[in-house]
Amino acid sequence: MKMDSRLARCPLKGGASDAIFAVLCGCGHNFRKLLAYLRTLLLICLAWLEGLLGGCTARNTR
Repeated sequence: MKMDSRLARCPLKGGASDAIFAVLCGCGHNFRKLLAYLRTLLLICLAWLEGLLGGCTARNTR
């Protein structure tokens, strides 16, 4: 988990900054997961749209 969310070393000083850094690393980790999900969803939608439009152009050429 530490290497996935880049939580290896806190560059900030103080006790409160350690807690803030941990929360921000967690937010960054969740944001990267969300972007990966959205990227996959976009690729699926584009493939579906390409198949839909590819079928329309094939019918129009006959």
